Amino acid sequence: MSEGTGSSKDTPTLTGQGKQDISGEVEVAVVDDAIVTMPGTSHCVSYRKIGNAPWLVASDISDDRDSRVGRFVFRARAWSAADEKARKLGWIV
Repeated sequence: MSEGTGSSKDTPTLTGQGKQDISGEVEVAVVDDAIVTMPGTSHCVSYRKIGNAPWLVASDISDDRDSRVGRFVFRARAWSAADEKARKLGWIV
C-alpha cells in the first residue's frame, strides 16, 4: 500500500466570538499507514485499515498544545483527508 502525498485544500475558518484561525492545510503521506500532519505544527496522526473493516483506525496521535488549531479541529480535518486518500487508493469504498 504505497502512494505519494496529498493535500486537503478546503480550509474552513471560524469567525465570531473567540475567533480561531484554522486555515492550515493538512498533508497525507502513505507508506504502510496514512500519516496526516499539519505543517508548522506538531499535530500528527496515523490511520490504518485493519482486516476487511470498511473504515480506518487512528493511532499514534500527537497533539500540538501550542498551535492555534485545536486538537479536535485537526483530528476532524485529518480524518477527512485520510478517508479521502484511502478511498482513492481503494483501501475502503
